[in-house]
Amino acid sequence: MAFVLHVLIIDAGDHTIKVGHEFFGLTEKECQTYFREHTGTCEYFAAAVKENRVIVEWEEVDEEDLPDPFDIDMEPDESG
Repeated sequence: MAFVLHVLIIDAGDHTIKVGHEFFGLTEKECQTYFREHTGTCEYFAAAVKENRVIVEWEEVDEEDLPDPFDIDMEPDESG
């Protein structure tokens, strides 16, 4: 099994959700490490965590369901 840590940030201004992050790992500890590292590098994310403006949800997934970086289409779609 593998894990995905979903984190939604509640905007301080209008209290809506505009940004979400997903941290992937083979273990919960791995996801927590990426979460902690991102908290140390992204001021917006760190402020939301410090001010308890995040919604956190764990998902357990099959290892083969983790995203494959070579299988993701990074080209914008025709609509914009």
